Amino acid sequence: MGKLLVRIVEPHEYDTWDEFVGRSPQGTLFHTSVWKRVIDSSSEAGHLKLIGCFDDFGLLGGCVLFERERFGHLTGVTPLLTPYVGILLDIDVGEKLSDRISRDTEVLDHLIRHLLDNYEYVNLINPPHLEDVRPLVQAGFQLVPRFTYYLNLRLPAEEHWARFDGSARRQIKKAQRENFDLLAHVHPAEGYELLTRTYARRGENCPVSKELFEAVVGHEGLREYREIIAAYLNNQLIAYIVLLKFRQTLYYGIAATHPDYLSTGVSSLLIWEILQQYGNREWREFDFVGANIPSIARFKENFNPRLQMYFQMEYFGHAYLRLGKTLLERLRST
Repeated sequence: MGKLLVRIVEPHEYDTWDEFVGRSPQGTLFHTSVWKRVIDSSSEAGHLKLIGCFDDFGLLGGCVLFERERFGHLTGVTPLLTPYVGILLDIDVGEKLSDRISRDTEVLDHLIRHLLDNYEYVNLINPPHLEDVRPLVQAGFQLVPRFTYYLNLRLPAEEHWARFDGSARRQIKKAQRENFDLLAHVHPAEGYELLTRTYARRGENCPVSKELFEAVVGHEGLREYREIIAAYLNNQLIAYIVLLKFRQTLYYGIAATHPDYLSTGVSSLLIWEILQQYGNREWREFDFVGANIPSIARFKENFNPRLQMYFQMEYFGHAYLRLGKTLLERLRST
């Protein structure tokens, strides 16, 4: 490994970048140039940046972040509807453990230096499988553990059914008696309205813009990476899940259920339909994308998933930025 250079990946290098993401242990759809186009097409506040760490032969690492200016400071953060950004490292090429750790540490050190030199505030949710986070700790990043749930799609649907909590099976049977029509599409306007009602039920404003929602459910570049399963009753949209697909993994992208039909079990029915469609095929796992909100985590636990930890990294370039963030959070909670 020769001299390392960290720089923005240029548009003519996107194919090379996407190949690197596809082989990186941390690589997800949300690190690709495809996702960059989705985010950039729906946001005027900032842009998704693909940052590469190169040696003389190509990419050895990278970092993805949403770059925007806040209060006169350049920041690198995680955009909405994007569960993972952050650090990527190259695949293990069979070196001794000590050599691999040395290589990854040097790459991380260069990426960290780029972040600290260019951004006053950094808040990135790294993907699972970024395991050695010691360089981040040593550089002064605050690491917060987060959790998601995985379901093993190598198993046949019948085995999943046997593993479900009894309440999940009862909810599914209840929903089946409702005779919902299950379709593979949702009208963007209907879908967004249902999403806003989902947040309103919890007393919250929907943080997702209509433009971002429409980009995720309708952007042409996402066509091969997206599946939608929706439940209708008498031509009324009752519930839906937007699945995102990448490298044998399904991601639980966006989901919403009509408040008047929460007790019908339709949300559980959609999960069961996903497992029947994708289980025991070429797909490896279903990432529920998050187990950090207690009420949502309890719903997902009913399907007997595996818990997976990952890390959110945060850095403040100045103490007053930390104070400002604390005050803003207090105002939002009142």
